[in-house]
Amino acid sequence: MDTSDMSDVFAHIITFLVFCATVAFAVRFLHRQYRLPPGPWGLPFVGCLFHLGKRPEKTFNDWAKLYGDLFSVRLGSELVVILNSQQAIKDAYVKNASKFSARPSNNVGARLCNRKGLINAPWPDWKRIRTLSKKILQDLGFARTPTEQRIYEESEYLLNTMRQLDGVPTDVSYVLMNAVSNIMCSMVFGRRFDYDDQDFKDLLLSIHMAMTKLQGSALLTFIPILWYAPMTFKKELHHHYQNVVDYVKTILEKIRDERKHKPLSESFVGAYMTREEEYRNSEPGNKDIIQHFLGDAEHLPMTVVGLFAAGTHTTAIGLLWAILFLCLNQDIQERCFNEIKDNIGLDNAPSYSDKQKLPYIEAVIMEVYRRVSIVPLGLLHAVSDDVEIYGYTIPKGTMVMSNLWAVHMDEKNWERPEEFNPSRFLDDNGEIVNSERIMPFSIGPRDCVGSQLAKVEFFIFLTRLLQVFKFQLPDDVHPSLEGNPGLVNAPDDFKIIASIRQ
Repeated sequence: MDTSDMSDVFAHIITFLVFCATVAFAVRFLHRQYRLPPGPWGLPFVGCLFHLGKRPEKTFNDWAKLYGDLFSVRLGSELVVILNSQQAIKDAYVKNASKFSARPSNNVGARLCNRKGLINAPWPDWKRIRTLSKKILQDLGFARTPTEQRIYEESEYLLNTMRQLDGVPTDVSYVLMNAVSNIMCSMVFGRRFDYDDQDFKDLLLSIHMAMTKLQGSALLTFIPILWYAPMTFKKELHHHYQNVVDYVKTILEKIRDERKHKPLSESFVGAYMTREEEYRNSEPGNKDIIQHFLGDAEHLPMTVVGLFAAGTHTTAIGLLWAILFLCLNQDIQERCFNEIKDNIGLDNAPSYSDKQKLPYIEAVIMEVYRRVSIVPLGLLHAVSDDVEIYGYTIPKGTMVMSNLWAVHMDEKNWERPEEFNPSRFLDDNGEIVNSERIMPFSIGPRDCVGSQLAKVEFFIFLTRLLQVFKFQLPDDVHPSLEGNPGLVNAPDDFKIIASIRQ
């Protein structure tokens, strides 16, 4: 090795040592300025990002045994606080809601939608958009009788489609996604779509692919510089997400045009557009500053995309898990069927109020939520201002994750948590208990805006399916119960046999 080569090597070593010293200094500085929660810090630049393994929620749970239920960890260039128990999540998201309800500005979802809409808008705007959205949905009968009727009617389309399977082993994920999506379509657009509508199929495929690609996007959130690198999966994510946005914008333009010529059925989009028009037509001096977001044309399409992403994918996956567990536990499935037969009959349309008569069905749904943790780490939050909690000071801008999986699998609260056992939610009199111990939709003001609708959909769809079909796995199918790691915990692809009960 000549002198110049040795000089280059020496220069690289010096650069690396300076970098490490800088990171160490920054960490010590943060600890002096802020009393941060304890936790592992990992390597320079990447932190503990590559120590998480395939199931970060399990790794976090292991670290919590060393550092406590609230700890901090460096993931890439980001400081992240992990909430690893029900109490820690409640203390942050409920008791300190005003400071724990922001969204990170550089998380992938926020970048894709440019921080517009219902999911990723900054805290003050988000609060106003959510308030307006909930008011519109409530005016439309959100999670009340009109919506229940929509769900029941859609369940008949679902049943008719599944009857045509004629006992042939089939992956039913697509038809479940169709059914759940159509509830959102009827509320948002005022119309449903046929299951064989090619544009609708393309939309559902793009939603599925965007959610799948989003699950592998953690690197882009925690090492933001990679957002500017030419990465294939990032291009695919953007492609499928943009397909969904373009589809929604096309429908919105059609609705805007139709509104000029004839009255349309009530819908979320129609009501939102009315408020947009009122805002834009008001005198400049009379414009409501609080509703300034109505002047931004991007908020409506991004709100609709958020409603679809949050309100269809997760509910359909929950139904898939329920069917899988019932296939693997035929005794539980038969008990569900007998409860339906004995309490509401096999020919009566189930309503959400029937859950009082069907506590075992309700317990099955709760056990699915608990055992699966469909969104195991919830959605990313961020601290909007310096906040003190548990004697620590967490600086403004810190990312926050809630380990919902750890809450649902806590051995202190659940005996044999790996076991699928709906009876854990029933007392000796068959009444529901322990419902407060699960939080499938997170908690606090930034919980899932569609949680009540999801509960109604899950109950009516599952009850109606069990009224008509007996579900079994083909002899050669042995699906894993681990699920696929990522933002959403989906089961592996599997086929079922849906036999019509006589």
